[in-house]
Amino acid sequence: MRFSGLTSRIAGKSADSWETHYEALARSQAGEDIIMLSVGQESDQLTDDRIVEEAVQSLRSGRHHYTPVQGELALRKAIAARHSELTGQYANEDQCSVFSGAQNALFAVSQCVLEHGDEVILVEPYYSTYPATFSCSGATLVSVRPSSNMQINPEDVTGAITDKTRAIVVNSPNNPVGSVYTREQYEPIVRACSDRKIWLISDEVYLEMLAPEDRVSPAGLPGADEICVTVSSLSKSHRMTGWRVGWAVGPRELMQHLYNLTLCMIYGLPPFIMDAATFALQMDSNIADIVRESMDRRRKIVAGLLSGLPNVRILPASGGMFAVLDVRNLGTGSMEFTRRLLDQYRVSLLPCDGFGDSGEGLVRISLAVEDGLFEEACQRIRAFVLGLSAIRTTNQDG
Repeated sequence: MRFSGLTSRIAGKSADSWETHYEALARSQAGEDIIMLSVGQESDQLTDDRIVEEAVQSLRSGRHHYTPVQGELALRKAIAARHSELTGQYANEDQCSVFSGAQNALFAVSQCVLEHGDEVILVEPYYSTYPATFSCSGATLVSVRPSSNMQINPEDVTGAITDKTRAIVVNSPNNPVGSVYTREQYEPIVRACSDRKIWLISDEVYLEMLAPEDRVSPAGLPGADEICVTVSSLSKSHRMTGWRVGWAVGPRELMQHLYNLTLCMIYGLPPFIMDAATFALQMDSNIADIVRESMDRRRKIVAGLLSGLPNVRILPASGGMFAVLDVRNLGTGSMEFTRRLLDQYRVSLLPCDGFGDSGEGLVRISLAVEDGLFEEACQRIRAFVLGLSAIRTTNQDG
């Protein structure tokens, strides 16, 4: 049977990157002693009991019917308030659309602003789903490589703009490398987008996990109101990965198009889920601060155990939920590295081959397991790297 051209755009390295993870997951569920560091969710933590109870009470009260396609009014008001607080850009409920997670929001936005013949600029390394998400519409991906310390060079981004550029995508804190972008880096990009009527799509799912003084969003800069679309979720900041609640905040005209797409795509989220999400946004909570402290603590564990090893280096990171190990000098690709590590030491990491060309030879280490188990995983990674280095030295000497 014949398939559409879409099937080739959603396949490739970005999809292949998850093979080791799903093999590890299956083996773990079968009872093997495998430490899962290939996905960004805290395996040792649960959603706050108060949020869970809100969903239970909502469900028991009969809140399980159809809902407004754009999202419940109360939730959109709560999202607008949180967005305004985090970014400094005023927004109201009419500028918010609710989706089944940030990934769904990114896909919906891409469908409404991109089409065949357009170009979309992605700053590497980017999350593995970006190529499929932003090329599904038929748009062409234009990659911009980062600086040597994995930071964004605004001149390189604006220099990649052509007459076909329709959108630029940024992600800070970055997944996978944890780079955090500054106001000075964003300003020329926002100006260029505003001057040339280019969409700026900002993926900010990790933003709330930064200390308040470190949070910068392009949405809050002059000129951003008509061109910036901000995507976020509750997955990381409120330990709600499986609840699938995300959103897009942007110009009202875009929200109308997103409404039309959502009408024929998911037709709204379950009301009891949205009630819990509204409660989560309005509750007195420091969950994001606790998550940040945990991630920072485990970055120190990584640095203590894996820095200084022969032929590898830990990339600098300021935010997010990951550390990234550069294994290019080991003489092994990242896919092979993760497969062999899983087989020999039962630790699952994510190869970054599908995160753009600059991701090749990098492996992503999730910081989202409890400290003792994480330290054990780092010890196993250390032993594996030392073994590979010894073999490489022997081969070179021979």
